[in-house]
Amino acid sequence: MSIRINVPFSEKDIAKSKGAFWDKEEKTWFIPNHKDLSDFTQWLDNDKVSIIVRSPFYIAENTRDCYKCGDTTPVIALAAEKYYSLEHQDNDDGEDFEEWIFSAEFSFFSTPTYLNKEVTSLLNIKYPYYKIGYSRTFGGKYWANHCIHCNALQGDFHMHSEPGGEFYPLNIEECERLSLHLVNTKYDVEINADMSWSTNRNDILQYSKRTDTKEDKLISDRPTTAPAHQNISTASKAPNWLTPFTGILNKVFNK
Repeated sequence: MSIRINVPFSEKDIAKSKGAFWDKEEKTWFIPNHKDLSDFTQWLDNDKVSIIVRSPFYIAENTRDCYKCGDTTPVIALAAEKYYSLEHQDNDDGEDFEEWIFSAEFSFFSTPTYLNKEVTSLLNIKYPYYKIGYSRTFGGKYWANHCIHCNALQGDFHMHSEPGGEFYPLNIEECERLSLHLVNTKYDVEINADMSWSTNRNDILQYSKRTDTKEDKLISDRPTTAPAHQNISTASKAPNWLTPFTGILNKVFNK
């Protein structure tokens, strides 16, 4: 897919000369994925975004026993096979600089503090228990799973960092508990989160339940404009713009 960039009107000719294109329907500048991202970093929001997830990506599903009430509750995580991550580097004279690094290794993403509007709209509709919550372990708020029975936050540290956690499987049996649902978006997805990949990522892709066919696309190449979406500072209902996709979502996820 392609990556959106924020180009001021006064710089549009510069962006165009570097290979950016204008999307009249979405009213946004974008760059094809074959372009060198380093040529466009001045138009990326590095203060808000630390990862650009290539589309299509996955929503991973699992279940766990709530630490508070003991009942079984569903949990999810974002995951992808291809993405860019913003890394801090040192140059020869010892000064730090930031660089977008491409990776083609499967990873889950944990403790997201920012998700773009396409993702939040999808999550609000299908996974209302995945919402912003405060974690003492994290020391702040992030998008987290909450128990569907008692609303207790299910911390990402235990699920992503503890061996055998819901998104840190150690063996084939634990991989088979996972479901990976393919999500297609018109543009790549901007998030701020941590990566939590493991050495057995090939087993995860091989043995988890997967929906990789075209019929299982959750978001098609349709307009992605939407009202302001919920992140750390705000809380709102799911925007109405995704209502037409509810039937598709129910068809894909009904078990």
